[in-house]
Amino acid sequence: MKKIITTFILLFFIGTGYAQQASEYFPTQTGFEWKFKQTPLDSASNPIPSLAFYRMDSFESVANYEGKLANIVLTKSGPLQTILLQPYLDSLFYNTDGTNGFEYFSTKNIEPFLISLDSAGVASNFSFLSFFRSLQDWYDVYRFTAGTNEYTLLQKDTSITIGSTGYNFRFKYVGKRLQDETIQTVLGSYNCKKFLLQWKIAYLLGPIVFDLLATKDTIWIAPGNWIVQDIIPGQYIDNLTILGVPPFTIPGLETKLTDEIVVSIANEETIPSAFSLEQNYPNPFNPTTNIGFRIADRGFVSLKVYDALGNEVTTLVNEELQAGKYEVEFNVAQVSRPEITSGVYFYKLSAGSFSETKKMVLLK
Repeated sequence: MKKIITTFILLFFIGTGYAQQASEYFPTQTGFEWKFKQTPLDSASNPIPSLAFYRMDSFESVANYEGKLANIVLTKSGPLQTILLQPYLDSLFYNTDGTNGFEYFSTKNIEPFLISLDSAGVASNFSFLSFFRSLQDWYDVYRFTAGTNEYTLLQKDTSITIGSTGYNFRFKYVGKRLQDETIQTVLGSYNCKKFLLQWKIAYLLGPIVFDLLATKDTIWIAPGNWIVQDIIPGQYIDNLTILGVPPFTIPGLETKLTDEIVVSIANEETIPSAFSLEQNYPNPFNPTTNIGFRIADRGFVSLKVYDALGNEVTTLVNEELQAGKYEVEFNVAQVSRPEITSGVYFYKLSAGSFSETKKMVLLK
């Protein structure tokens, strides 16, 4: 009997208490960098090397974002020749809580496409931009101790009028933990947790559900490294003729670690000695964003925000500072002016003879 109880206790701790926490998969220190090569895939998921580009991510900071303590990762992409020179223009937000990894779903990367759909008048009673903005939230997409069953992250039904006909659709975001897999990368071998994430669109005809479209995003997460591989296969879609939509192709994307992005020794040893103003992050933002800048010499420093018409919105810095690196937060909620709305704003740094202005986008 004692042996049975001991065995049960061991199984319990192996299955629950010993289960790795999501935080063990995320880098522990800010400054961690990921370098990826991204290769488009055709409808048959064959790579197209001639169209390959590169992506760099940087674990910038930990701060509160939309109700959770977020690991903020800055990201940029571009050709190999310029990727090191480009500023970070976008942000990713992750949170680890127990055995779950959360990711913040934002529409900012797809908003130009959504706006084009609305402008084209695809649906007379429906705004694609408003609908997908309503879905922006934190989702526990990476459930490290989940079984092999599919889990629903969100499900929302809506009616869309196309032409003069109304259609009922279901939008669904689901996840599934796949069998752990060891993969070989240019930086070594990783024993990864593997997940399949899918956006599904279905047509509802009474109690009957017709599946129309499902994206497939397979992600590999390594201890201490987070996402080290991400593959979205290409698809040929030909089952939307019921809605009058002709067949079309959705290209895929293969994202893998690379050692092709190399920082020269000269760049590594260079100590910044000049004044500079950095791009704010996140950008676009709502309601807060961070602005970094460097001061080469002690002196009086001014950092102000202006609207698109050149009107001063607020002053973020107005004092004498020592030489060094600084970062300030711009919080729209703390601005007394009531007319702060979505749009383009400018921030200007002035220090001695140095002056530089950059733009940022507020999306409410």
